[in-house]
Amino acid sequence: MTSHAHPALAALRQLGLITATQFDEAMDELAILALDEDDDVDMPRLAANADTAETLAWLLRTDLLPQDAFLQRVRELPRQHDGAALQQRQQLAADALRQVNRQAVDTLYDENLINQWQRDAAHASLPADRLLSSPIAALREMLAQGSLTAPQFEALRTRQHGSELARIIVDGAVRQARRQRPAYARPGTWLLAALMLLVLAFAGRAIVSGQDAAPRAPAIKGNTIERGDLQQRAAQAVEHARVPGAGAALSVTVVQDAGRDGATPPAP
Repeated sequence: MTSHAHPALAALRQLGLITATQFDEAMDELAILALDEDDDVDMPRLAANADTAETLAWLLRTDLLPQDAFLQRVRELPRQHDGAALQQRQQLAADALRQVNRQAVDTLYDENLINQWQRDAAHASLPADRLLSSPIAALREMLAQGSLTAPQFEALRTRQHGSELARIIVDGAVRQARRQRPAYARPGTWLLAALMLLVLAFAGRAIVSGQDAAPRAPAIKGNTIERGDLQQRAAQAVEHARVPGAGAALSVTVVQDAGRDGATPPAP
């Protein structure tokens, strides 16, 4: 850690908006940046004369101060402070959030994803209780607020020009929107449901067809079994044996006695 603490970092630590560990990690990061004269480290720099709001915003952008931990600390402020002390800390937190969120929106403007009027509208409706930690989050926030319409977003998604960073931002917003859609709104869900219905329909038809094709068991009445096939054969035999010119055909019924136990009785 550097021997001289950054004044704004020291003030944030004194106000209780960052922990001792977060303070030490921030100072170590500043020491690394001070040695990197060629900007080889992919980390935003903090100006030596940055005030407390700018420094708090820097901590949030670099994730040296995690968003969840920061918001939780802000929610706990009324239990720890009151009066002017509470107002000072709450105002500082709001200013830092506003700076981070404005910068995310400004990146969209710099990458030609939104125009000046859309940028100003987004600035006027920035959330005061949430952190837009990236331009992707800012783009999705504008979609939710209506400062960027769905047709305008679709035009960004399908346009053929623009920087690589702009393409990454748009693609990231599309992926996040797909992940957060309800299950019933996802195209794959409807396709799977349609396939399941189709499979069930074919299975039902196959079952019905199998039942129709299965031979029917002979009807049982009391202790007798009616054999429709034998009755038909006997009628055909009588018809062939009938003398031409004879009277009406005989009515033949073939009844097979099932016996008491269902066994076929022996022939006489």
